[in-house]
Amino acid sequence: MSSPGPFAPPPSLFLPVTEEAAQSLAAGESLDDFLAEATRAQLAALMLLINLNALVEQNTPIEKLERMLDDVMRAALSMEEAGGSFGDLLRMRFNAAHLAQGLSVLEVAGISLLEAHEVDDEDYLDDEGHWDFGFGKRHRQTLEPLTREVVLPTGDLLYLSDQQSRIFDEFRGCQDESFHLQAYAGVGKTFLLAKFFETLPAETTLLMATYPQQVKALEDRVRQSDPSRKLHACTFGHMANLLLNRDQTSAGWRNTGRQRTGADSLVSDQQIAEWLNLQTVGNLPPRQVAWVCRTTVYSFCLSPLPTLEPRHLPSLGYAASQADIAMLLEYSRLLWRETVRPSAPHIRLPVRNSHRIKFLSMTSEVVFENFTHIIIDESHELTAPMVQILDRSPQAVITLGDEFQQLSGKAPRHGGSIRQRFMTQSIRAGRQMADVLNPLIQLHPSDIKEGFVGRAPYPTRIIGHSVMPIPDKPTTILVANEWGLFAWFKRLTEAGARFQLPAGTAQDLTLFIKGLVLLYREDLRPQHRLIFRYTHWDALAKAMGGSHEFKAVHEWLGQGNTEPQFVETLQRFCSEPGAILKLAKVEDVKNQEFDTVLLSRDLMRPPRTGSPHSLASVCSLLYTASSRARHELLLPGNLNDWLQDIGRKES
Repeated sequence: MSSPGPFAPPPSLFLPVTEEAAQSLAAGESLDDFLAEATRAQLAALMLLINLNALVEQNTPIEKLERMLDDVMRAALSMEEAGGSFGDLLRMRFNAAHLAQGLSVLEVAGISLLEAHEVDDEDYLDDEGHWDFGFGKRHRQTLEPLTREVVLPTGDLLYLSDQQSRIFDEFRGCQDESFHLQAYAGVGKTFLLAKFFETLPAETTLLMATYPQQVKALEDRVRQSDPSRKLHACTFGHMANLLLNRDQTSAGWRNTGRQRTGADSLVSDQQIAEWLNLQTVGNLPPRQVAWVCRTTVYSFCLSPLPTLEPRHLPSLGYAASQADIAMLLEYSRLLWRETVRPSAPHIRLPVRNSHRIKFLSMTSEVVFENFTHIIIDESHELTAPMVQILDRSPQAVITLGDEFQQLSGKAPRHGGSIRQRFMTQSIRAGRQMADVLNPLIQLHPSDIKEGFVGRAPYPTRIIGHSVMPIPDKPTTILVANEWGLFAWFKRLTEAGARFQLPAGTAQDLTLFIKGLVLLYREDLRPQHRLIFRYTHWDALAKAMGGSHEFKAVHEWLGQGNTEPQFVETLQRFCSEPGAILKLAKVEDVKNQEFDTVLLSRDLMRPPRTGSPHSLASVCSLLYTASSRARHELLLPGNLNDWLQDIGRKES
């Protein structure tokens, strides 16, 4: 099972005891010190907490719990007036274990504890010193995140959090300056971005994002207030194509046909090797040399460097000689040249947006100057060449993103002195999420260390497990990559559990399994990116170090299973659209949120020693996965200890 009972509701009863005091007493610290300072309301609250677990098991309504609190306070007053001591009675009935149980069910019961200054204010008492039954409603209103009213130029009323409103006011005062907003997960950045747009001239403002679905989501958000409003919106790739296609000189790269640019334009590595006359390099036959060259050119296209260098080469799975490296780089440069300007009509290499954007970044072109403002959502997805183009363009560039959601490593930064502001208060997650995300933010090699704050009106329950269960209610299971996917695929199917798997993810997992089967049975190098570097099974086994995920694959293959058996099992267990379980990689769900999220243990992969990009990727995977949860987050119980151990090794 995943967790007891329904999701925790927003709290409506607030007890005048601090969490620090309650946790200390539950841990066995002196009760006498508490009793010496406690007021009648605090004593009554502690008495209720001691009995709370039993009351919750009896399904006692929150209204009755509040009346019981008032009754205990009145009984304590009567005892005092008769010369007795309610503290003595509490001492007799106190049980640290019962208090710990009561604290564990606070959230489910709809109860929260107050901060120290709130306890001292005593706003929960009426004029006669009794419990004020209107306090819960008043206090809950102060915790609602969206309380600031802002009037837009259209006359519409906008409700923002205090943090959102401060940033919105600053933006309105400096609209013609570039502005970057580092906005943590769940803070409502796309909503705020849409409101930025409403203050700018629509005819000279360009909305942009990296992927078409991001542009569509941005357009939909902006049009919520005015469906007929004219927008200029496109992906960065589309803009790059428009800019490049207008240069008809020999220095340009005009490309209007779809034969090479369409998504269905695919060429095998064997065909590339034949077109470019690639020869064997080291242990790599021509077909695999072509794969290395494709991967190298792609890495080059994401980098800020003007030339192909050894750092762009992928891992080859063997110690390559300097001659091999030089030859692979020369072949990669040939592939880049033939992609941009084919030397013969029959060479028809696919052209992707990454190629065009990289080419554009090495020119002096800027974004169309008829635009005065550019707004970019999910700016952590920008590549270094995209940032180079933006930095030299004359427009005011407003970017919103969260670099802790850049899964491939450290996000590229803008040059110059661009204003940077932070939004740290999430309206998606409760305050408990800070205990999970802030250690990741501190460990991440970024120089951004602002603390995450959960401001949702409901709590987010954080549930640790030593052995992760198979959930019995709607849950999204998130893994790092195909290794984690298969381990959970095997576990779920063997348990007879139906689940959903995104279509693209299923295709990639099938290719992964095909590669593993070929490597296991025939020692043929796989084509899947995760395992391409291995030329025989023993090398893969040594590299995986006996991990749980590898053992799951090895056991499955040892049972005689092959790709057809995998596909048949996939169709049998993943064809139910209404299945309550969803299995996905973190990268599949970056812009989504779910009521309950389970983090797979394979997300806890140790970063490469001395590699900031590897450490950034590990932290970002855990941060992004965790922050998808609204109400419940199920995670490995030793996650905090694991993070502390990594922190000690990195320091």
